[in-house]
Amino acid sequence: MWKQLLEFLRQKLKGENGVRLVVFLGIAGLVLILLSGFLPDKAKPSSRTETSRTETTASDLSMEQYCRQTEQQLVSILEQVEGVGTCQVMLTADGTSETIYAQDQEQERGESRTKIQKKCVIVSDSGSQQPLVQQVVAPEISGVIVVCSGASSAVVQERVTKAVQAVLHLAASRICVVPAA
Repeated sequence: MWKQLLEFLRQKLKGENGVRLVVFLGIAGLVLILLSGFLPDKAKPSSRTETSRTETTASDLSMEQYCRQTEQQLVSILEQVEGVGTCQVMLTADGTSETIYAQDQEQERGESRTKIQKKCVIVSDSGSQQPLVQQVVAPEISGVIVVCSGASSAVVQERVTKAVQAVLHLAASRICVVPAA
């Protein structure tokens, strides 16, 4: 089949008409390449979802609520560690939680510049319109103090410190473990 196709092309391209056809196809290809620079780029979508950070809304966890909830979870897990006994935990956090809203980004390309327009994605839910929440970022924990009855033992202090490091991704210098009175 390929041999027949190649033979057909050789016969058609012989002579003066064949040369004209090849030149015409070459010029048509160049014109298409030049025109493609003025057409919108189909490979890259004209709008894509981006994010923007804004402060938390009233419905999101406040910094205080987040810290109290995390403290309760730490207490319940640390009291199960061998030798810890009863404990209390206090966290400190920097900043507040942030809500990241989804955004559409539209790009318009001109001859010498690109115009970018961002719009927040709005979702209709039973008659009300609200921005689409992409992610809620919790405040960053800056320090922890753990008071427990078994902390007079260096082994227990080490266990508690490693557990808190693993959960909160904190350096050991930001974690204080002391014995209860």
